[in-house]
Parts: sequence; structure tokens; C-alpha cells
Amino acid sequence: MLILLPIVVFAVQAFWVKNDLTAAKSELTSVMKSVKKGDTTAIQASGDKVVELTTHANGLVRGPLWTVFSGIPFVGQNVDAVRTVTEATHTLVEGAMPAGVKMLDTLQPKSLQVKGGGINLKPLQDASASLPTINTAFTKAQRQLVTVDRTKILPVVDDAISPLFDLMDQTAPVLKDLQNYLPALLDVAGADGARSYLLIFQNNAESRSTGGLPAATAQVNVDNGKISLGRQTSTYSFPRDRQVIDLPAQTLALYDSDTFSGFGNFTRTPNFTTTAKAFDALWYNTYGEKLDGVISIDPVVLSHVLKVTGPVTVDDGTKLTASNVVDEVLYKVYLRYPSRTAQDLFFADVAGRVFMKVAAGGWDVMKMYHALKTSADQQRLYLWFTRDDEQSMVDHIGLDGELKTSNKQTTQVGIFLDDYAASKLEYFLRSKVSVTCNADARTITTSVTVTNTLAGKDQITSYQLGIRNKGYGIARTSFILDVMYFAPPGVKIDSAKPATGDDPSATRTGVENGRDVESMRIFVPAGQTRTISYTSTLPKGGLGPVSVRYTPTATTTKVSVAEECHALTSAGS
Repeated sequence: MLILLPIVVFAVQAFWVKNDLTAAKSELTSVMKSVKKGDTTAIQASGDKVVELTTHANGLVRGPLWTVFSGIPFVGQNVDAVRTVTEATHTLVEGAMPAGVKMLDTLQPKSLQVKGGGINLKPLQDASASLPTINTAFTKAQRQLVTVDRTKILPVVDDAISPLFDLMDQTAPVLKDLQNYLPALLDVAGADGARSYLLIFQNNAESRSTGGLPAATAQVNVDNGKISLGRQTSTYSFPRDRQVIDLPAQTLALYDSDTFSGFGNFTRTPNFTTTAKAFDALWYNTYGEKLDGVISIDPVVLSHVLKVTGPVTVDDGTKLTASNVVDEVLYKVYLRYPSRTAQDLFFADVAGRVFMKVAAGGWDVMKMYHALKTSADQQRLYLWFTRDDEQSMVDHIGLDGELKTSNKQTTQVGIFLDDYAASKLEYFLRSKVSVTCNADARTITTSVTVTNTLAGKDQITSYQLGIRNKGYGIARTSFILDVMYFAPPGVKIDSAKPATGDDPSATRTGVENGRDVESMRIFVPAGQTRTISYTSTLPKGGLGPVSVRYTPTATTTKVSVAEECHALTSAGS
């Protein structure tokens, strides 16, 4: 019987360890709930409890019985795994929890608000000071966990310890990025002095590569977190008599001659860095002021934002909500206001109202983060800053919109749609993009399927119809689109289907950011669908996984990448 006593004691201790870790996990969940409620007392209490629970569990696994049982073949591997994870949890909690609780306490929504609109930067600056301590604890815990070979332990044990590994995998990189880039983010918010940004609203009803015609812009001024609205402009606020940015002849050959002189055409290029630099140059030429950055969104982004902030009401009495803002801005405005001047006033009013709603604060920070992440995932949100450290941050989080020049990290294909009809018909555009591969031939084919959903019953004005359609002798309800394909870096374009567009004289070829490009013009009558495909041969050697750039529309674009492409773009293929 005495020989069984150590086994019984060990079993009891293992049960206590399991209970401690489970309770600690529950308390961590309570911390996040308390953060949302703004209950600082509860945050501290839960934090203290987590430290107490993990300290108790850590004391148990450091006892002599755990040392003995960890030496038993096979059983010992599982015991040692639990022991190591418990010790790592304690390391993490002991090192990170006090600083983490303090940081969460300072980042309450109320503490971030400032009277008159904007963000109180002090809590964020305090959070920045806490991050090194938190990241040090994560690093120490990761070093302990790396000794656990999860392939040699029982599934039931692996299930029990997996939450900590998941936490490390998901949270550690984010915290490191936050420590690296929060100082730059604070500078963007005006911590080191006043900043001026240009906010572009792309109108998806008239397609351009990165979304649509820049229907309106707003100058956003930021100084130590305080936000104010400056000049509001439209496509006709600026001169169009000279090219504002120098580009190689092979790039200029891809676009109409007015692309880099006309405000409304800067978004024809899918390379957002070029677009932003063109806006910066135009702003300086017009007002003698240099911008600190350019931000681009579209009405679908507004719908995501309004879902978080709640609705706004504009001057004409229209109530804009998450569910109706896209229709109001991309379609109904043209039915209500036949003149371009009235339309521009409406767009400016919408921009100003939504801006002031966001600047007023009071919304859930995490919900806004997820709203903007959704917008970014749908390729509707791009940023460009003039300072290198800030632009480096944008590059890292993937909001730069810069066309890739290497296949090392990703094998990027791009297929874009640009309205040539001078219409507002693309409110009715629905698209999907697919990428397929032939492993034997090492080819990659990128296709875009475009549908014109305009039906005879749809109410539409002459202003929305295609202006240039008559020159082609086609109905004014037809799309006229320039479809532009960017092959992956270092890759030629082998073929296109159809071989030429509906106007062969409008076919263009050239190079942008070192990428081979071809553009063809197609007509899509109301109620019809067209598919355009381009094929390229991939080089041998290591290629990053396939990624796709495309034109966001008024609705979500479905993007699919075939399984065969993964075999071609795995490392060393």
C-alpha cells in the first residue's frame, strides 16, 4: 500500500495543477470582459488571482514527485510536458501579468477620449513603456516551451497544454510588432508635432484599379491626438494641365495620357505608393503644402466603420447606416442630385459627418480594429506616409498597396478593372477572381469574371450611363472596362483569353515596378457576364505562396486559389 501512496499524491497534485491552470484560463477570460466594461477593480482582482493560481501550480510541479515521475520512460515525457508548460505559464504570468494589467487599465475607452474629438495619447505612451517587460516574459516562456516535443506525448496531454502554445503563436508576434511600431504610430497621431494627411474616398461606381474614382478628399489634421478637418476637395478642385509625377515610359504606356495629371485618375495604377505620391505632388503644386501621408478608403469601409460608431445624418436629412451607406453613396445620390456640384457637396458632407463621428470617440476600440481589418482584407484600405519608419510599419502590416517586386515572400498576381466609359455603372458590377495552375507545365492562370447586373427595371439617370459608349456604337448601359493583368515578378505573360479585347487598338503592354503588364478593353452589356484570363509560366526555385491583388467593388469579390498552385509555390519547388 505504501508504494501506492506516492502515485496517489502525484495524481492529486496533477488534478490540482489542472484545476489551477483551468481556473487561471477562466480568470484571463474575465480580465478581457472587465476591460470591455471598464471595470479597473475587477481587472486587478482577476490579475492577482491568475498570479496566485499559476504560482500554486508552479510550486507543485517543482516538487520531488514530479522530478521522479518525469524520469519514467514514456510516462515521463507527458509529465515533463505538463511540468514545463506549467512553469512557462508561471513565467509568463509572473513577468507579464502585472505590466499587462496596468496596460489594460490605462487603455480604457474613456481614458482614450478627449473633449472635442481625438485620442488621448498618454495611455498609449504608458502602454509603450510596459511592452518591453511583457515581451521579455513571452521570450522567456517561449524558451521553456521549445524543449517540449509535442510529437512524443499523448493526445490528451497535448490537448491540455495546447492553449499556451496557441497563445504564444498568436500573441507573441503581435506584441513584438506593437513594441516595434507603437512609437511610429504615436508619431502618426501627432505625438511629435502636428501632421496633415489626405483622406481619399474612392467611388466604386466608376472603377479604378484600387477601387474607384477619387470622388472626394478631406484634409485631416492631427496634433497630439487632437483631430480636425481641413480642406475638402473633389475631382474638379485641382488643375489638370500637367503631369505631377515622373514615371518610366514603359509604365506611362500602360495608361491614358491624362492618368497622372488628372486627380480622378491617379487610382488607375494598382501601385498605391505611386498614387499617393501623385496626390502629394498635386497638393503641393496647388496649395504649396507637403502632406505627411495619404489614406485611401471606399464606401464599403464606411459601412464597416458605421457598424461600430452607429449612424450619422447628413444635411439633406439622409440617415446613413452600415446597411445603406453603400447604396446611398454609390447609387441613390445620382437619382436625387442630377448636378455634379450637388453630388460633390453630398460626398463632402458624408465624409465630414462620418469623420466627426469617428473623431468624437466613444466606440469600441477592438470592434473598430476588426472593422478596419476586414476592410484591409478586402483590399479597401491603404496607407502611405512620407517618413521611412512610419512607412516601414505600413509595409509590415500589409497596407502599403505596393506591387511586389520579388517572389520570395509571396508569388503575387494582379488583375484589375478600370472604367473607360466615364460612367457610374460599376455600382452594378459583380466580380470574382480565380487562380489555377498546371503543375507539369508550371503555368499559373489568373481569371476575372465580370457580370453587369443592371436590369431594365433598375432606375438610372443619364449621368450614370456611359459617355464614351456612343463612340463604339454600343448601348450606354454596357460596361467598358480596361482589364489589366500584372504577372508575378520576373515572369512573362504567355497568353490571354480572349487573345484581344473588343477594341484591339486599346490593348496596352508595359512594365510597372518590374512587373510585365498587359491591358485589354472589353464590353459587358447589361445582364451579361464575361471572363478574361491570363497565363504565365513560373520560374523554377523557391516561390512564396500565391497572393492575389484585385479591384474591390461595391460588393465582396470572391477570390479562389486552386490547390495545384500550392505545390508550385512551396519553398524549393
